[in-house]
Amino acid sequence: RGDILRFMDIFLVEGCKAIFRLALSLCQLVRFDLKSLFLTDSESWWREIRSRTLSPAFSFKKHLDLMYPKFGKIAKRYPKRRGLRRAMKYNESWALENMPIYIDETPPKPMGFTSDKCALAKPASVRSNLAKWLPPSLKSTQLDLIYSTEIHGRSLAAFYNECQRSKNTVVLIEALTGSTSATIGMFASHAWNINSNSYGDGECFLFRSNPNPKCFHWVPDFAGSMDALESQAVSEQFMVARKDFIAMGANEDGTNGLHLDQELVRGESHPALGFKNEPLPGENHETFDIGVVEVYRLIREIDGKAIGHDDTLVWDLEGL
Repeated sequence: RGDILRFMDIFLVEGCKAIFRLALSLCQLVRFDLKSLFLTDSESWWREIRSRTLSPAFSFKKHLDLMYPKFGKIAKRYPKRRGLRRAMKYNESWALENMPIYIDETPPKPMGFTSDKCALAKPASVRSNLAKWLPPSLKSTQLDLIYSTEIHGRSLAAFYNECQRSKNTVVLIEALTGSTSATIGMFASHAWNINSNSYGDGECFLFRSNPNPKCFHWVPDFAGSMDALESQAVSEQFMVARKDFIAMGANEDGTNGLHLDQELVRGESHPALGFKNEPLPGENHETFDIGVVEVYRLIREIDGKAIGHDDTLVWDLEGL
């Protein structure tokens, strides 16, 4: 405990450089031991480092002497950034040539769900893809049904009433195109509330979960030209919520990546700036009829609490 408090004192004064100094001093103390070992991957290297830092023989004072060495009264200068960059570049090249590259192709575990009343999220393939597409901080969660056209009624008013308190929601839509159907949807980082302005952020994404699963994350345009800046403003219309429609993604001609009408009976999907999606129901199916619509909030597996849910609804964005 004393060593941790001592290091935190140093960190608060020097910042992240203190962490770098500590890492270098640790490598300096164990360099000969590590050279004699046959380490095949990064995991075994870290295992050896942990075993030495947790050893009773570990001395933080030795590290302080290496972190801040002195010759007489003159402190040894810390390596310059140019030298550090050169060393890092060398080590990266060595790692690429000598360390095995392992790509984990194991399908992600399907997300769980809390209600048997859900329909579109029941297939394990849908929940497995959602687990793969969600931001890392939201992967260890379950789907909790908060709105369904089969339970709460088919209207945007009912949709807003059930969804206005929940951030980080998954909207699943049954898109009907003639004799075929597709399960499409969108992930909304903010709560759905009627707002005269667009809102949301770059964590929003569009997807098709069945057939041919595919996710379309938002990607900014860094071109920097005036035309690119104007297009960027349009592409940042992540979430659009009006009394007569909801949409995600936009184009300069007024179309959207995904657009649902007031009665939740007709929808449209066009390639949108930023998301660069294809029509979600499939090629040549920009318009479609809407079957079931379901909205899910995310529940943490560890404690069963909803993420981003606000029972008080302090902030009312209507009319802003």
